[in-house]
Amino acid sequence: MTNDNATPGADEAIITLEGEDGTSYNCQILDIIEFEGQEYGILLKLKGQGDESHDNEEEESLVIMRLIQRDDQSIFRTIESDDEFDKVVAYVEELARAAAGADD
Repeated sequence: MTNDNATPGADEAIITLEGEDGTSYNCQILDIIEFEGQEYGILLKLKGQGDESHDNEEEESLVIMRLIQRDDQSIFRTIESDDEFDKVVAYVEELARAAAGADD
């Protein structure tokens, strides 16, 4: 997946991602994190976006993507490596547990 426009740090920022199949999805940028020297975006894929034939299956879901800076643009890319993805997910889960503990 790649994105058309990204503005990390903007409140309630909504971006459009394009899947490998050409389907477009709207996502809200929830957070930008840094892990092992690389930035990642935590995105919320908004319900009811994309191909209407899959509308019953569509729910809001979290998406984690690599954030790359190129020519003064922020570009979201799919994390290709399963190992890298698993490490980032574990880190995000650790952050979520820490935040939940802080709320108690």
